[in-house]
Amino acid sequence: MFKKIICVSLLSFAVVCNVHGASKSKSDSAAKKTTKPANNKKNTLIPRKVLLAKPDRFCVSMSHDGKKIAYVARKDDQVEVRVEDLSGKLLNKFSIKPTRGLHEIGLVWMFTGNHILVPQDENGDENYHIYCLDVVTGRMKNLTPFKGAKSSPEKISKKYPNEVIIACNKDDPKWFDAYRLNVITGKIDLIFKNREYSSFIFDSNLNLRIASKSMPDASDERHALHNGKFELIKKIPYEDAKSTYPLFFSSDCQILYGLDSTGRDKSALVAYDLENKTSKVLYTSDLADISSVDTDPNTRAPQAVVVNYLKPEIFTLDPNVANDMEYLKSKSDGMTINILEKNDQNNIWLVVFSSPTMSKQYYLYRRDEKNNRPLSLKYLFAAQPELDKYQLQEMTPVVIKSRDGLDLVCYLTKAFDFKEGNPSKMVVYVHGGPWARDGFGFVTTAQLLANRGYSVLQINYRGSTGFGKAFANAIDHNLDKVRNDIIDGVNWAIENKIADRKQIAIMGGSFGGYSTLAGLAYTPDVFCCGVDVVGPSNWITTFKKVPPYWIPTMVHWYRCAGDPRTEEGREELLANSPITRVKNIKKPLIIFQGAQDPRVNKAESDQMVADMIKNGLTVVYVLYPDEGHGFQREPNSRSYLALTEKFLSRVLGGWYESIHEKELEGSSHQIIEGKSLQD
Repeated sequence: MFKKIICVSLLSFAVVCNVHGASKSKSDSAAKKTTKPANNKKNTLIPRKVLLAKPDRFCVSMSHDGKKIAYVARKDDQVEVRVEDLSGKLLNKFSIKPTRGLHEIGLVWMFTGNHILVPQDENGDENYHIYCLDVVTGRMKNLTPFKGAKSSPEKISKKYPNEVIIACNKDDPKWFDAYRLNVITGKIDLIFKNREYSSFIFDSNLNLRIASKSMPDASDERHALHNGKFELIKKIPYEDAKSTYPLFFSSDCQILYGLDSTGRDKSALVAYDLENKTSKVLYTSDLADISSVDTDPNTRAPQAVVVNYLKPEIFTLDPNVANDMEYLKSKSDGMTINILEKNDQNNIWLVVFSSPTMSKQYYLYRRDEKNNRPLSLKYLFAAQPELDKYQLQEMTPVVIKSRDGLDLVCYLTKAFDFKEGNPSKMVVYVHGGPWARDGFGFVTTAQLLANRGYSVLQINYRGSTGFGKAFANAIDHNLDKVRNDIIDGVNWAIENKIADRKQIAIMGGSFGGYSTLAGLAYTPDVFCCGVDVVGPSNWITTFKKVPPYWIPTMVHWYRCAGDPRTEEGREELLANSPITRVKNIKKPLIIFQGAQDPRVNKAESDQMVADMIKNGLTVVYVLYPDEGHGFQREPNSRSYLALTEKFLSRVLGGWYESIHEKELEGSSHQIIEGKSLQD
């Protein structure tokens, strides 16, 4: 199946929120309108309970034998795992807690066909426990009940259906050791005690083969285990470290597949023969890095890759699936295709079609494996059918030139009532990371804001991943230029008569939250207000309180933002910390924070709010005691966007749906400052 490989790094301040949102109107009466003047479908105010709800089905996965499908489903304000057969018959269901791990790890089917691994943490602390769910008996067992430790599944194999390799830092919070775990008996055995490596690759025999080490200069080393000892096989310069890494072994354990950008700007898919010490480039693109790889479920040989520049594009490597890919393209109606799972026989594929204007559509694709030809494509379900009843706004990719000549791939979602040549309200929505990216597809926040009358601009600033190593590394010691990239995007929108320069807001989570604070503090006349979600305000204090398992690789952050171990580095960090420019802020700000956030400590928001109050500035502060780096519980994510929507409306005058008392039931939010927002 396609495996996304340009993903959020453990060293990224990227935020996971189910939803994001929206708007002091020019009068209280204007701010309390709940419907738009026109009655046609396009001009319908989409209710938050529809737009902001968790999808009816998400984290969808098929068992390896192709007989069952599991997914996470909504049940009121809770979630549960449901298991169905391929006809859609419900076989069993199990209540679980909503957790960030469901999005980061997903549901992992064991090769037994009857067991699913489910990650769960406590109130967003990201210390995941691995639970094993027996889909027949309904028993759910915590396999890693280690307090304060983070565990994650690393490798499963058809050869050992009852076993999984896990990484866990229970003995030293800075380092992850490798364990072999039997999901039936719960027996766990240490197989590698680690005090120097940042990641591992195992083969189908569940043997440790490759270990990666982050060096003091932020370069990487790859070591291969040979005769019981690790041997250096590759040194990777810092410039290539974010885009050169191993992925997986072939099923015969002979070939290692990985991405490699050494000697080129964009990462290529490469096959390494470790025995003969040779390598072969399987695919590369001049436009963008490889973003995901589709493999044969038996041999693990790559069959196709996805390159994501403006939009994701599939390129076939294996002629045996060429007919399948063409068939799926012919049936997709131009939507993005993602192959989620393939069964062991490679004759049943779980496929999802997606676009910016509808929820994900899931299909079961059957093929003739012997003759390599399509048989049928059966519609299964939509992720959020209630949402599909409403008119959503198209997303347009645009390339904007930065002032120093970089191509910034951006995405524009115009407001529902936008009229060409008539600039109006706009929200710049900045992604987290910074080593992440915005892409083409359905974005809840963008759709909410567009539906409320704001155009939305998403900017892939320097440092965003997927566009080659030169672009990714251009952020290093250049946080001021990231701010310039965002302003260059704003100026483009003004020059193209999309945005009214007096009606532009900035919003984002995590590093996007930092960018929001920086936007108001460093360019106080550009934005009319800001919405910050768990954003760092002081880089020195942020770096002091990162999760312990980040510490071995924090050198990457030091290369990016400044090294707190040196006087010069501390000066750079402070020069780019919004907390040092609070007095410059002129416009209203709302800050959202999870009290349990392990990445951006609550103190980051506390100190920003305290300094703004001290300086007589307008700030609203909303705290969620039971959340971490983003909001997982649906009542919390719904209240977050309801309050955001009202805030933006009061400042910009956009539409918003009145907040009803019932809507906030179950939300843990506490308005620490600016309580009038809830009036």
